[in-house]
Amino acid sequence: MDENPENRNNARIDYRSPVMIENLKAGIIYQARMLNYSKHGLYFETDSLLELGEEVFIGIEYSPYSDSMGTYECLRSKIMWRKKLPTSHFNYGYGVKYSFEYDKQKSRDERLKIVDDQRKHTRRRYSQNLLFAAQNKILKGLAKNISPSGVFIETHHHLESGIMITLVIPLKNDQTAKIKGKVIWSGPNGFGVKFISIKR
Repeated sequence: MDENPENRNNARIDYRSPVMIENLKAGIIYQARMLNYSKHGLYFETDSLLELGEEVFIGIEYSPYSDSMGTYECLRSKIMWRKKLPTSHFNYGYGVKYSFEYDKQKSRDERLKIVDDQRKHTRRRYSQNLLFAAQNKILKGLAKNISPSGVFIETHHHLESGIMITLVIPLKNDQTAKIKGKVIWSGPNGFGVKFISIKR
C-alpha cells in the first residue's frame, strides 16, 4: 500500500474522534472513526463500503479545525482512496480530500488553517438553554450552534441516532419556534438534530 496514495504535500496529524459520514447520493449516514487529518483532508475507518470518488459530508464531533472546544463541524469531502483493514476494529479505511479552499483562519494547531464552513446551511455559534421532549420525557439542554437545517444540543442525556424529538427555540420579540427534529448523531456531550418541521 502506498504510504501517500493522495500524493499529499501536507503531513497528517494524529487526531481521534468519532465522526458521522453522510452519503450525499443515498442520504445514508454511517458511523466512523477519524484517526488523522491535514489541511486538505482526513483519514477515517468504518465498516461501510463507500465508492471511490463519492462525495460525502463528514460530521466531526470534536473538530480540530475550530477555535473552541467541542465544536461540531460538517465538511463536504470526496473519497480519494480505500483500503481493506484485516487487523482493525473496522473493515475499511478511507482517505478523503475536502471539496473547498482552506486558508481562512488559523486552527488550534498552528501548522494548519481552519477550513471553510461547507455545510448545506452555515451554522452559527449560539448559546441558549432549552427544553426538548423525547421518549415521553421533558429534558434540558444547551443549544451550542444552529443553522436553518439543524442544531447541536449539549446535554448529559443520551439519545440514540434516529430518535425523534420536539424542542422550542426562543426567537426575537418574545416569539418561539416549535421544531420537530431527528437525532442524526450522538456523542458523550450531546447530539446533532436535523430539523424535520418548524412552526412559529
